[in-house]
Amino acid sequence: MRIALLCQIAFLMSSNSFAASPEPADYFEKSVRPVLVKYCADCHDPKDSKNDVGLLKAITADEISQSRKIWHSASHQLRNRTMPPADEPQPTEAERLRIANWIETYLRETACNHGPHAGRVLPRRLNRTEYDHTIRDLFGLELKFSEKFPNDGAGGEGFDNNGETLFLPPILMERYLEAAQQVLDAAIITPPLVKTYLASDFLPPVTKRQQGTRTIPTGKEITVIESIYLTSDYEVKIKFQLPEKNSMNVILKIDGIKAHRFKLSDQTDQTVSTNVRLMRGLHSITLAVPNEEPSVKVASMELTEQRGKPFLTKKELHQRIFQVAGKDLPQNRDAAHKIIREIARKAYRRPLTEDELSQLMQLYDRAAKRNDPYEERIKLSLKAVLVSPHFLFRTEANKTQAGIQPISEYELATRLSYFFWASTPDEELLRLANQAQLHKESVLNQQITRMLADAKARSLSKQFTEQWLGTKDVGGRVAPVGGDFRDVYSTELALDFREEAIQMMDYIFQKNRSLLEIVDADYAFLNQRLAKHYGVEGVKGRKFRKVSITDGKRGGVLGLGGVHMLTSYPKRTSPVLRGAWVLETLLGTPVPSPPPGVPPLKEKSKQNKKRSIRQVLEAHREHATCAACHDIIDPIGFGLENYDLFGRWREKERGQPVDATGEFPSGETFAGPAELKKVLLKRKDELARHFTAKMLGYALGRSLEDADACTIETIVKKLEQNGYQSQALIREIVFCTPFLYRDGVMAEVESEKTK
Repeated sequence: MRIALLCQIAFLMSSNSFAASPEPADYFEKSVRPVLVKYCADCHDPKDSKNDVGLLKAITADEISQSRKIWHSASHQLRNRTMPPADEPQPTEAERLRIANWIETYLRETACNHGPHAGRVLPRRLNRTEYDHTIRDLFGLELKFSEKFPNDGAGGEGFDNNGETLFLPPILMERYLEAAQQVLDAAIITPPLVKTYLASDFLPPVTKRQQGTRTIPTGKEITVIESIYLTSDYEVKIKFQLPEKNSMNVILKIDGIKAHRFKLSDQTDQTVSTNVRLMRGLHSITLAVPNEEPSVKVASMELTEQRGKPFLTKKELHQRIFQVAGKDLPQNRDAAHKIIREIARKAYRRPLTEDELSQLMQLYDRAAKRNDPYEERIKLSLKAVLVSPHFLFRTEANKTQAGIQPISEYELATRLSYFFWASTPDEELLRLANQAQLHKESVLNQQITRMLADAKARSLSKQFTEQWLGTKDVGGRVAPVGGDFRDVYSTELALDFREEAIQMMDYIFQKNRSLLEIVDADYAFLNQRLAKHYGVEGVKGRKFRKVSITDGKRGGVLGLGGVHMLTSYPKRTSPVLRGAWVLETLLGTPVPSPPPGVPPLKEKSKQNKKRSIRQVLEAHREHATCAACHDIIDPIGFGLENYDLFGRWREKERGQPVDATGEFPSGETFAGPAELKKVLLKRKDELARHFTAKMLGYALGRSLEDADACTIETIVKKLEQNGYQSQALIREIVFCTPFLYRDGVMAEVESEKTK
């Protein structure tokens, strides 16, 4: 149970061994801060009350730790040459790099100075994916019941499993009620309704029996009230007795609305029928005689559900639920007790209390009292389970002690299952939690291996990759405008783009490949359609397979067509969008918004029509306020200009040869994607650090805080030692303090005070 704390302590000891910088203790005061004061004080004077950036409030190096976010930003701004502004005096390149290096080194080396940090845990509503996957694993239903739910917003590190953005609007509660009923109707077979109504069953009641029939006088009506358990077609069959041979009309009403007019023929005894569509719920079925017609006698009425035999798969789903009570599927209260307790245990991801189970059984008893079918009694109790906060929310017990406290066994089982599978814990996780085994290092290692090998682990690859890269929007929000691309683009191609990214990441996770292959993989995952689109030969069939890449045009995220669609405008590529995407998504370098007053790119002017996008941008960069940012963004984008907006390789753009060369302000040069990848790999620490932060945020389902820097640095150090293996990252996240622990009550109170 103390695994994560020991890891943090080990890092503290190791970090102290190299924390002794070659610079003197007063290096910040004498060599760093004076340079910052010289170039930054005009805008960030600490004595200016209007200055909301407290960069220069730090007088000593120790005070930097009190505002780590500001100093992280400062190092990024210095490296990217976005600060000071272009129209202000600038530090030399040597000063920029020296100070940025010192800040980053200092922040890394002091990340754990404040000790381990676990963080607060908010109650988290299941997002749409988690809801569907959980229903799948509870009932075996592969249906998207969440399609009618509002879209989940992304927060924190950019993922839709963040508890800070998973709100519960009133309309969603209504959708939960509807979905719960749909789930249970799809999983449980209620016997078809077949019911006969005799004279005494109709309303209004009569005091005198009418010889087995019920008379409907002229201008009057009689009614039965019936509970319909499944939306379906129903046959209504009525036996009439006419006082004499005479043709007449009788009206059938459903819930007071005319549904059919029966034309009775010239016979004294006759049976008529019709089909009606009835929704689930309580309905009134009425027979009415119009004012101009004579009275008529009703001998009986039958209501028969027109439902075919259930498919074998549905029978299996039904039996899966009910066999908990025994192989012969008994239908009594004791059996219902076992079924409800078992489903609720899995749905709540923990054992039920006696009070919780008693409340669910009260619903069963209420349905039994009104003579509902046995299956409907079970449904009513389980519907309460599926709309319970214990199912819809992942909640963890508040820690009443101060300091970092371990989460419970069942809470750990839940964290693991939703991290790896985006679904509820399976029986093995719940069993280990019940035996208090899950926190043991050997057991936890075994479970990580088992869960990664499970087919459900594709959820980790899919949910993380599509949201991290942004390819989830390809084919939806990101799609070409107009009909110019009908011969190139299709919905099927967009789906292939998305799948290509998932397949790549799933391979890296499953085969424990280096995370650096995200940048420089010498393979791609293609099917025939995608290979034809890219111009890759020898790939047949719809199935994706690993394809060796030797020409440097594909491989890694920079060769993904979905990424190039995402980072292009609807009708052309954008080196700016692509460069910014690489900086933010791969390196974790925030790109500032354009400053006010920047002139727009006059792409359609006569002068620019025949120019390449690169030539237009280079003219645009002559503007002083633009150059600072574009000098770092554009070279990366230029290096990807061989890809058109659909990721196809091209040698010309607007009739001119593509110039895919680039030069960074540091002097590094490259030509084309293959050489750009080599430059990016020189920043593998930044790649690993940002990827670690993203996956940690996804695993925790919350925004990362400054105090999480210690965890990130610990994991990155272990990653480097393990050759950046993907499974090493996953294991380190599971064993880290924020995953296995949470802050106690005092830490939460202090956190609230500092908001």
